[in-house]
Amino acid sequence: MQQTSACDIVKAAAQQFEAGNLAQAEGLCREVLHSDPDDAAALHLSGAIAYKQGRYEEAIELIQEALARNRRVPQFHNTFGAVLRAMGKFEEAIVAYEQAVSLDAEYTQAYHNMGNILLLQGRYAAAIEKYERVISLEPDFAEAYNSIAIALQYQGEYAAAIEKCNQAMSLKTDYPEAHNTIASILTKVGRCTEAIESYRRALRLKPDYAEAHSNLGMALLLTGRFEEGWNEYGWRLRTEKAAYPHRHHVPCWDGSPFEGKRLLVHYEQGFGDNIQFIRYLPMVKRRGGTVICEMPAPLIGLFRGFAGIDELIPASAERVFATEFDLYVPLLELPRIFKTTLDTIPGGVPYLYADPAKARHWRQRLASRAFKVGIIWAGKPAHPEDRTRSCHLRNFLRLSKIPGLALFGLQKGDAAGQAEDLAGEMAMTNLGGELNDFTDTAAVIENLDLVVSVDTSVLHLAGAMGRPAWAVLPFSPDWRWMLDRPDNPWYPTMRLFRQRSYGDWEDVFRRVSQELQMLVAGQGLRA
Repeated sequence: MQQTSACDIVKAAAQQFEAGNLAQAEGLCREVLHSDPDDAAALHLSGAIAYKQGRYEEAIELIQEALARNRRVPQFHNTFGAVLRAMGKFEEAIVAYEQAVSLDAEYTQAYHNMGNILLLQGRYAAAIEKYERVISLEPDFAEAYNSIAIALQYQGEYAAAIEKCNQAMSLKTDYPEAHNTIASILTKVGRCTEAIESYRRALRLKPDYAEAHSNLGMALLLTGRFEEGWNEYGWRLRTEKAAYPHRHHVPCWDGSPFEGKRLLVHYEQGFGDNIQFIRYLPMVKRRGGTVICEMPAPLIGLFRGFAGIDELIPASAERVFATEFDLYVPLLELPRIFKTTLDTIPGGVPYLYADPAKARHWRQRLASRAFKVGIIWAGKPAHPEDRTRSCHLRNFLRLSKIPGLALFGLQKGDAAGQAEDLAGEMAMTNLGGELNDFTDTAAVIENLDLVVSVDTSVLHLAGAMGRPAWAVLPFSPDWRWMLDRPDNPWYPTMRLFRQRSYGDWEDVFRRVSQELQMLVAGQGLRA
């Protein structure tokens, strides 16, 4: 085979690749590599095909072989970075992209890809810098404007983010991703009707756009439109953000009776999501045979003995399932399967309970005539909305000045360190370091008069236990807290204190403090 002939075949393979015909492209690459195993272009394209098909380890090997034969091609490094990103090796991916732009200082796609990783890491200013570099080189690069909008959104700069979205859509009129982005921003500024219409525009342009479907579902659920909302929310399982690590080669349960069969119900998303939706397991059990529930290790103790669970197994990203099952279902699909409406939410509480022995231990530890309030001020920093849903312990300071009230911190993680910073100003006992899992937290909550918390798993736990709980929520809350109501249908013993304007925690805690002063004075809500 002559070199020119090999080049022509690789070009034909690249055309098939761009058209989405991966099998044809792969066949042409094999033809070239059969005659010349050292053809760098064919090795690179074979790696790109393996990457598109999710065969990441194979993709890495092929692209490394291509780079070993020719390190001077920027595209090889760019593709290498894309595979590394898909494998979660973000820092290595950035190095690959940097190598690409060192070879071609005007390689806009590599700059954009680098920005995308920085965005995932929460390094928003650095991401924007990369995107602006793209625009300086290619002013009509609509995707860069949309990416800046996403970064600005996470920084709370909503007006500027909307402007960038509009710029993206003016450059590329049929751009579903920009409609999805602006819809997300509109939701955060309280313009939910407009947001829903923008999601629908995105879907008219791209009917199989999983992220827009999922986001539309959350917007519909937020506004109480459950029937359509659950169906759209089901698309989350097809997005890149779907974090469950396993694929099961048995049918997904559709709600039909399953007598004589074994059903795996697997966890989803954060701890709070699983605490909220575990309530459906007794309903599942009434439809059939054996119910196997897979949960993250920190929840195993809390859910042990839960009605409706026959076998409770700990989750692991690497685990090979030792147990057999005939069907599976993701936990958060159960509201859709049971056609849950606002009127049919299984809202009976409590459905989770503290371990009696641990509860007795904490009853002795916390014995006091004071009105005991547990507080949590921060969620997981990795959560994309953490900057809006979490606050600082300082916001709780005024509560510690209420006579007759004793504050107990239930905070875990780095944010717990804020207690030391305020030790001289704030009377509070921080118990977070003694809480090893949710059974410990539940035992403490059982002995408190009230829990006041930002949107965290502990708030869900207090609600699931039927304990008095006050949620302090951002202006644009997660869908489960809905809009414009002081209560929540999922947790009957919970009150909601919402921001009336974006970022205004001062007003929220002023209202919380006023209510608490009246409660403590009358010893209201006493367990």
